[in-house]
Amino acid sequence: MLKKPIVLTALILIFIILSIKFFDKFVPVNKLSKLTDATYVTYYKKACDLEDSEACNVLGDMYHYGNDVDTDYEEAVEFYKKACGLENGAGCNNLGYMLNQGFGIAEQNWHALKLYQKACKYGEMEGCYNVGSMYYHGEGSKRNYYKAALKFQKSCNEGIAQGCNDLAYMYAHGQYVKKDIREAISLYLDACQMGEASGCNNLGYMYEMGNDVSQDDMKAEKFYTAACELNDRASCNRLGTVYGKKVQEIKSQADLDVAVKSCGLGNPIMCYKIGLYMEKKREHKKARSYFEKACNAGESLSCKHLGDLHR
Repeated sequence: MLKKPIVLTALILIFIILSIKFFDKFVPVNKLSKLTDATYVTYYKKACDLEDSEACNVLGDMYHYGNDVDTDYEEAVEFYKKACGLENGAGCNNLGYMLNQGFGIAEQNWHALKLYQKACKYGEMEGCYNVGSMYYHGEGSKRNYYKAALKFQKSCNEGIAQGCNDLAYMYAHGQYVKKDIREAISLYLDACQMGEASGCNNLGYMYEMGNDVSQDDMKAEKFYTAACELNDRASCNRLGTVYGKKVQEIKSQADLDVAVKSCGLGNPIMCYKIGLYMEKKREHKKARSYFEKACNAGESLSCKHLGDLHR
C-alpha cells in the first residue's frame, strides 16, 4: 500500500526537475523584471504615442540616464526625435546633445547646431545657450563671437547661469565685445549667485591674481569657498593655496589649523610644511603621513624627504 505514494512522489520530483530545466531555457528568473516596463512607463509610452511631447521627452531622459529602465541611447534618441518633431524645445535640445556627443547616433555637429537653434526658437533657453557655445567654439559652423555673445546674453537674461558666465568671460577678455571688467564682474557674480561654480571660481581667480582688479585674498577666499561648496574641485585646490599664503612657517596652533585646512583642500606644500612641523615635535608617524600625502600630490621635496628617511 505504500508503493503508490512513493512512486507518485518520485514522479512529482522528476517533473519539477525537468520543468525547472526546461523553463530556465526561456525565462531566467533574475531577468523577469526586465521583461515588462513599470506601470507608469507603459502609460508614458501610450501618452507619447498619442503625441504628448512632454511624455516623449521624459521617456528619452529615462533611457538616456537609465531611470527605471535599462540605459539605451538609441531608444533615447528615438523618443527625443519624436518630442522634437512635436515642437518640444527640451526634446530638440536633448536630441542636439546626443548628436553633438555621438550618443546613440553618429556625431553630427552641424545637425546638432540646427537642433539647438530649433530648441531656442521653441523657447528652450538651454538650447539658446548651446547655440552660443557652438558658435563660440566653432562647432558645426565657423566661429562667430558676435552670434555667441547674442545667445549668451539671451540665455543669461532668462536665468541660464552658464550664459552669464561665458558672456562675462568675453567681457573680461574683450572677445568681440569691448573689454569691460565691471560688466564681467557683474555677470560672473550673477552666474555665481545662480549656482554656477565657474562664475564663483573666475571671480576668485581674478581677486587672487589681481587680474584687472586690486589683489584681495579675502575676496578670493570668499568666491573660492562658494565654488568649492558647489563641488568644484579646482576651486577647493585654489582655496588651499589662498589659505597657504597666510602661513610661511608653522609656529603656532593657529598656523597649524590653517595649514591643516589648506592641506585638506589640496595644497601639497602645506602638507609638506605640516610634516616638517610634526617632525620637529618628534611625532614621526604623523610627519610621515603628511610627507606621503604631499608626495602623492606631486610635491617633490616631500618625495625626496621620504627617500632620505628611508636611506
